[in-house]
Amino acid sequence: MSRPWLFGGGMLAGAALAVFYIVRVPDAVEPTTDAVAWVNDRPISRASYENALQAVAGDRKSGTLREDDRERVLQRLIDQELLIDRAMELGLPERDPQIRNQLATAMIAFLVRRAEDEATVAGEVELRAFYDEQRFRFERSAQYRVAVEGGAVPLPGGLLLAKEIEQRLGPSAARQVIELEVGESVVVGEGAGRYTVHLLERRDGVLVPFDEARDAVEAAYLRDRSEVAVREFLEVARQHTDIRVEAER
Repeated sequence: MSRPWLFGGGMLAGAALAVFYIVRVPDAVEPTTDAVAWVNDRPISRASYENALQAVAGDRKSGTLREDDRERVLQRLIDQELLIDRAMELGLPERDPQIRNQLATAMIAFLVRRAEDEATVAGEVELRAFYDEQRFRFERSAQYRVAVEGGAVPLPGGLLLAKEIEQRLGPSAARQVIELEVGESVVVGEGAGRYTVHLLERRDGVLVPFDEARDAVEAAYLRDRSEVAVREFLEVARQHTDIRVEAER
């Protein structure tokens, strides 16, 4: 993906571009020692500068920077800070619905990224505790082998998941089939469309061992921590914010 804003000869393309950089401030590391420039006492971190340089190099066919790229990128980042300042002065975050939505989305992304960074250092104890607490997430679904007598409903002969039976027979018939005991049958449909489904075999769902499910456990743990981080932030923010609802309900 090209990034023309880094090379445009004029102003940057719109205040919406400022969203990432408004929310990126908490990510800055040691701004007093890691800044490449300051705009109104606000630092442009070296990390932001290096990321922008990498993006530019990645857009080059050669994969390398040109002689004047470093200065140009730095000036574009300074321009961006100036635009952010003016956007804030004009109250665009309060007045522009698109910018408000982008800011909210960017803030959620920041909270999720921070929570994931913290969760990635989780040890075996934390993951096993999560696995034990959320065992239902790591169970293999039950499987069924059925045979159809009469009608023209195609069903493969192997073991099927409940959702696969539902896709072929419909929700109502699938519910009846999975409630059968092995060896039992159920008549489905009416008139010329009637057919009989026999349940030949059932394999109940089983819990996948932790060692086998570890990658899935870690991924689910990261998602869970991210959701909790956003929810806790909003709960605390509500407690410390003056909120008055006057709209009719």
